[in-house]
Amino acid sequence: MAESSPFGNVNNILNSIQNNRSGIRDTLARISSGRRLTNAGVDPASNALSQQLRSEIRTLTQSVQNAETGGNFVRTVDSDLGGIGDLLARGRELASQSANGTLNNTQREAINQEFNQIRAEIDRTAQTSNFNGQNLLDGSLGSGASSQVNIQVGSGSGPENQINLNVVDDVSSQGLGIDNTDLSTSAGALQAIDDLDQAIGTISASRGQVGAVSNRLSSATRGLESTVQNLTEAESNLGDADIAAEISNLQRSLTSFEASIRSLGIQNQINERSSGSLLNRIA
Repeated sequence: MAESSPFGNVNNILNSIQNNRSGIRDTLARISSGRRLTNAGVDPASNALSQQLRSEIRTLTQSVQNAETGGNFVRTVDSDLGGIGDLLARGRELASQSANGTLNNTQREAINQEFNQIRAEIDRTAQTSNFNGQNLLDGSLGSGASSQVNIQVGSGSGPENQINLNVVDDVSSQGLGIDNTDLSTSAGALQAIDDLDQAIGTISASRGQVGAVSNRLSSATRGLESTVQNLTEAESNLGDADIAAEISNLQRSLTSFEASIRSLGIQNQINERSSGSLLNRIA
């Protein structure tokens, strides 16, 4: 029976060392990155699913930010509507005062001058209210406006992934029907009370619609955050490394690596003695 070559044993040990070294390198990569899926060659099916989940997570995280920006948008709308509502309330107060029969025309004219300033401020607010360049109260956010403002709150392109913010019509004095209101006469003041009541009702209805959209955006944000959390946990379970297990693997690999190094040293000593004995026999 032929004897095994001592150099063959060395090659086996070297192969073992190389395998252990590769295993140590891969384990260290998983520990340092915290990821089990360190490259596409590791569990290709899981890696493909992980990439899909991570893409969805990033898209939905952006959707959360979109919804939060939309919330800031509608809060700006509501704040400016509230300001106009306060102006209308003061206008109605003036109309009630002017309708009082004890006032004379001069006093009513002074009241009308204040109302004109209120109306001018309503128009200024309606014309200048904007969010990032988007006009808010001049009819640009009306349901029939040519430009629709949609908040992207999903990962798809369909309408179910969007929330529309076009819920406020023109609230200028003309849009509210008070552009010709005159408090300089008792009859005009009495008519103004009704007109201003209607305008106040319009503002209240608009604020109610804005509030409903705001609540919808808040609900969407909570739902998106929950989905992102669940997807993140799923992707983590799929792609993250078990650090405790990897450390245990590393310890075993290091022990095996050290044993292989010691075996190589011993085998080299055996080979040297075998070579010396052979030379002595030949001599």
